[in-house]
Amino acid sequence: MADQNGLKTRIEDGVLILTMDEPARRNPVGHSVRLAMARLLADAETDPEIRAVVLTGAGGNFSTGGDIKDPPATSIEASRERFAVVKDLIGRMTRFSKPLIAAVEGWAAGAGWSLALACDCIVAGESAQFLAPFRKIGLIPDLGMLATLPARIGSGRARQIMLDATPLPATEALRIGAVDHLVPEGQALTQAVEMARSAAGQAPLPRIFINDFLARSIDEALEYERQMQPILLRSEDAAEGRAAFFEKRQPQFRGK
Repeated sequence: MADQNGLKTRIEDGVLILTMDEPARRNPVGHSVRLAMARLLADAETDPEIRAVVLTGAGGNFSTGGDIKDPPATSIEASRERFAVVKDLIGRMTRFSKPLIAAVEGWAAGAGWSLALACDCIVAGESAQFLAPFRKIGLIPDLGMLATLPARIGSGRARQIMLDATPLPATEALRIGAVDHLVPEGQALTQAVEMARSAAGQAPLPRIFINDFLARSIDEALEYERQMQPILLRSEDAAEGRAAFFEKRQPQFRGK
């Protein structure tokens, strides 16, 4: 098992299991994790021994999103670099030529949920919870969620989930199509690996062309993020949202 930048990898019968591995912090998806994940997926796509990939999290959670310990970008150039990494990662995931399945236990929140949505299929344990909390910290959903969530459940319902910023239990997520399969708690990874192994035997070219067509709307969302999120990250409301989070209080937003 290899370990790099908060990620662990192992291969089981041609299936690469890619695990976000910082369980004490609920597996944050910081800049270094995104970089490493993009590299690992690029390698997996060209490795003939890897026929499918399963993305999961350690310690009973998938991921609770962005890393609050990441220092803020201090320049336009730094912001562009971060969004270039996001575009590479999500673009690679949504156009991945091999089966790519998310195995979700516990929390999949913020950017963590966005990563699951970028996969072909989401398998969730019965106690999993999904959350899009971006509005509470003065930001818009990122890592393609503006496109991937509406694509799954429709724009009206997705709008309410992203604006309300309330948890979505796995049973409700299955009912509305936000996840594909619900399994007993603790069984998501086992089921996802079995499904990935089975899917790897299917014809690859239709997958490539279907994913490429569906990813076009995601490209637009990623470009919108690149333009808007840096403005929001530098806003007074975003600073207030972060402060309120750390101080465990309700934020006082002023639209600035």
